[in-house]
Amino acid sequence: MTKMNRRATMITMAALSLVLTALPASAQQTNLRVHTAAPGTSAFTFSTTMQTVVQNATNIRMNVTSGQTSTRSTLDAANGNVDLFVSAPAINHFMKSQTAMYKDMENAPELFKNIRQVVNFPLGPYHIVTYADSGIETLEDVRGRRVFVGPPGGAATTVGLAIIESATGMVPGDYEQAKLDWSSGQQALQDRQVDLAIIPTELPSASMMQLALLGKIRLIDIPEEAFNTGPLAKMVKIPGRTIEEIGPDVYGDNQLNDTPITAVGSWVGIGTHVGVDADVIYEVTKAMFENLDAMHAAAEWMQVFTPEAALKEVNAPLHVGAYRWFKENGVEVPEALIPPEAS
Repeated sequence: MTKMNRRATMITMAALSLVLTALPASAQQTNLRVHTAAPGTSAFTFSTTMQTVVQNATNIRMNVTSGQTSTRSTLDAANGNVDLFVSAPAINHFMKSQTAMYKDMENAPELFKNIRQVVNFPLGPYHIVTYADSGIETLEDVRGRRVFVGPPGGAATTVGLAIIESATGMVPGDYEQAKLDWSSGQQALQDRQVDLAIIPTELPSASMMQLALLGKIRLIDIPEEAFNTGPLAKMVKIPGRTIEEIGPDVYGDNQLNDTPITAVGSWVGIGTHVGVDADVIYEVTKAMFENLDAMHAAAEWMQVFTPEAALKEVNAPLHVGAYRWFKENGVEVPEALIPPEAS
């Protein structure tokens, strides 16, 4: 290569570098680390649909790790070790107030200041499910039985334990708590290695439909008085918790319920942290809402995901990139959700 050619090449490379530097983040390929829940859950469905939609619409690539608990992922995000994750209003509450699983973590409230929100969506009601021939017709019948209520230490597990205690007065020891992750717990129910499971999932739930194909199932009701006593009374007051109904025929002829049952509902979302580039989160938010048909096509329950519904039960500041999209598109953002960086 001649001296002139080398000089021309260096000038071209320098110019290209300047062009790439000047391009917005959305025009360059960006890799995001993403945590989601176990396959088969509504959170997994939402996350992987988001991944597909965003990657088709932008130069953002998402490296998704499944089987993660929101308890751990929120902490990882607060420390900048994951970029997007399945968040939960309840976990935000616990971390901000240094309670429940974060009660011994002195810096939890300070770490929470790094958490930002993108959108929320309904996780679905907690299904209390058993096989019809298990002999379990009410929660009182779980005494001495093996029960799965979620992974140890998880926010959903605290709800499952609270449901049983408030309805019956029983705690682990009065029944055997199967300490498994979500995938193993649901498989154990299918294999009849547990007698009853309490699983938060969408309505209608693909995993419950699959269970009903294997045999007749019964969904167990939560007595009305249980919502007014014990730990459940406090649980339903935490952000992200609602009281729902599940119809008697949602899962077809193999669901043996004569009347609607009362259940605890739960909202979750997509969280991030303050250090993720504003343009990147703006593009993620924009891609989801500009491709709602694709989001809704992923599952029947996802029809409820809209710009307005996406701010329900949110109890952490929005990421400045998400806030910009909502503001530009005329969605009213409550003052408490406006990120400090936007003021």
